[in-house]
Amino acid sequence: MPKKSRTIRSFQFKEDLLPIVKKWAEDQRFTVEVDGNTITCEKGIGLMTSPITVTLEKTKETVQFEAYLKVDAITMFSSLLMAPEEMHLESGDGELTMERKYGRDKVNKLLEILGQPLIE
Repeated sequence: MPKKSRTIRSFQFKEDLLPIVKKWAEDQRFTVEVDGNTITCEKGIGLMTSPITVTLEKTKETVQFEAYLKVDAITMFSSLLMAPEEMHLESGDGELTMERKYGRDKVNKLLEILGQPLIE
């Protein structure tokens, strides 16, 4: 089975992250869960499409950012078991091209608000 793959970034951010992420999540229709310093946002896309997950963990002024698609069983089967359990959002060769593009479009809006480079 293919390995897990995530889009991972680490960056400095001094402001309070939670209100910014909550506003973005509301605008993009993501659910938000907070556990200590970790914010997890998820958005289901629909039937036969993998949900987008974004996690942000802030320690002092450093943010650890991860974004990926959680590949569900139906999507895994439809890709002939070629897709990994988790899929990064970067463009290029690989499985789930349309889902990754959709995920990039949503997640890049958050990165833009946070003043970070977009996922290409």
